[in-house]
Amino acid sequence: MTAQTCIPALDSRPRHDAISEQNVSARSHMPTGTLGTPAITMMVVAAAAPLTVLSGGTPLGILNGTGAGFPASFLIVGVALLLFSIGFAAMTRRVGGSGAFFNAIGHGLHPALGLGSSMLALFTYATIQVGICCFLGMQITVCLEPLLGTATPWWAWSLAAIAITGILGYRNIAMSAGVLNVLIAGEIGVALVLCVAVFAHHAPTGIDFASTFAPSAAFSGAPGVAVIFAIASFVGFESTAIYRSEARDPDVTVPRATYVAVVFVALLYTASSFAIVTAWCTAAANTDTTAVLSAGNMLQITAERYVGGWFSTIVSVLIVTSLFAAVLSFHNVLARYLQSMADARALPSALGRVSARRGSPTVASLTTTVISATIVVAVAVAGLDPFTQVFSWFSGVAVLGFVTLLVLTCVAVVVTFARRADLRVAEGPWRAIIAPAAGAVLLIAILACSLMYFPHLVGELDATGTPAFGPICAVLVACAAGALIAGVVEACIMRRANTRAYRELERALAR
Repeated sequence: MTAQTCIPALDSRPRHDAISEQNVSARSHMPTGTLGTPAITMMVVAAAAPLTVLSGGTPLGILNGTGAGFPASFLIVGVALLLFSIGFAAMTRRVGGSGAFFNAIGHGLHPALGLGSSMLALFTYATIQVGICCFLGMQITVCLEPLLGTATPWWAWSLAAIAITGILGYRNIAMSAGVLNVLIAGEIGVALVLCVAVFAHHAPTGIDFASTFAPSAAFSGAPGVAVIFAIASFVGFESTAIYRSEARDPDVTVPRATYVAVVFVALLYTASSFAIVTAWCTAAANTDTTAVLSAGNMLQITAERYVGGWFSTIVSVLIVTSLFAAVLSFHNVLARYLQSMADARALPSALGRVSARRGSPTVASLTTTVISATIVVAVAVAGLDPFTQVFSWFSGVAVLGFVTLLVLTCVAVVVTFARRADLRVAEGPWRAIIAPAAGAVLLIAILACSLMYFPHLVGELDATGTPAFGPICAVLVACAAGALIAGVVEACIMRRANTRAYRELERALAR
């Protein structure tokens, strides 16, 4: 049996029936008009975890990628994601719902691919959240050991973080937004102070822009590795669309928040990583560059050298809060993805319940908390290292899933507007075809790099210590592919065994 015979084309619209009315009336709805552009933008920036990227991903990109030219990779990825955002924003204006990838891919390509992409998105967000949460527990343990005189179990702090994010996620989204605003303001402030301090120190002798931004520098070494470390820093930026049902004037605030998030994060990473390059990758640094960048506390060393020891302490604390902000942001994303899929009958309807008093998807939030805690307990019992194994493996496979979803969404946008001349005329050729098509080309190249250099992302080495595709990479890729395939298979089964539920799914995608 072919996929075409198993699942009808999206254009075959089902007629309206009574069960749809009953399901919608029995379902609570998310509150509207709660979030403005700044609040949505800050939740996306929180997912990006700026200080975590600068302390972890940036040194790895410099050492394993393009060296001093690594900051240019953030600009390259920023352009690709901005092109993606232009088409994605146009698509969200024409497609209802708050399922982000789920709605866009299902509407533009096929309901089966939409459901498959939703499962891949859940897998992606769950793995990145748990990976960051385990890393957070380890960071807290390291920070407290000198004070307590003994090492505390990292998993206890990870579970505590999950409990706190669960409480915040269970309540109104405005509370989470307020907490994230405070935490992100601190992160951005630290990054800006470091930039000013480093550039002011080196300005009298001259700052070498050419060694970083000249094409010969930007594409030296291993640009493919540099690009995958750069795009890993943007995971979660697309989640603006997930807050569509809670946004004020979503046709304006969601696209605006997406553009602002991409541009702001790209510029912040570019400037901050260039400051790190200026601090340690020049002759004036007068130090062992590799030793500093390989140290886990590179950012603290930079802060102490260019600002002072007191500032290094602040950086250490804010790296912990950066990780917590990312965990909270991904908790909110996961809960709303579960709620959106439940509304479309792709998951049990109980997950779609919204608290009338709190205005939050309480059941989905509790489910997210339980799943995250269960995975943390499982990896702790298995004795896995929270950083070299859990964080590296989970964040690496999340990047692969993330880029795959971006590519599918770009293709869905182009297909949708190519089919619908009325929508194409309304949006214009630039937003409807040119920008998303160009974004798709760049993202396909990045996806190829992600697969080619996947061992660099997850840290799998052969006997000689060289990154190589082995059993760990194979299992992680199989899990990501399995999540996508599971959603497609579920759509096939749903269409044959539960026609009414499948019609609900089609209606959710056709809105």
